[in-house]
Amino acid sequence: MAPVEKTVVAWLNADPALADWPASMDVPFDSDSADPSTFVTVERVGGVEEWFRSRPLVAVQVWGRSSYQVADAASSLVLPRLQRLPLLDMVACVDVTGMSDFPAPDGRARYQILIQPTIQVG
Repeated sequence: MAPVEKTVVAWLNADPALADWPASMDVPFDSDSADPSTFVTVERVGGVEEWFRSRPLVAVQVWGRSSYQVADAASSLVLPRLQRLPLLDMVACVDVTGMSDFPAPDGRARYQILIQPTIQVG
């Protein structure tokens, strides 16, 4: 099975509604606080591995120009797409464990959604 981050990145990038919010596992090299761009990062921050299922904890961070912009995109675009992850055969369900304003250390607007999908292993 591919790392959960790759699965979530591919799932987000497959949605035409998120074309202006490209997802990856890294902050784009040319992005900085002087000229913030819109994008989404995905990283595994914990979770549990069992014999027949994986329950990773995944942080999905929506970056942009203002707190309003990232909160709006997170709740109206990114969250609904994440909630549809169970449309993938290997995902049984997804729990949203948190959503919060989460400004980056350099001051850029960022909103964080924490999800915990249940994924079939094997």
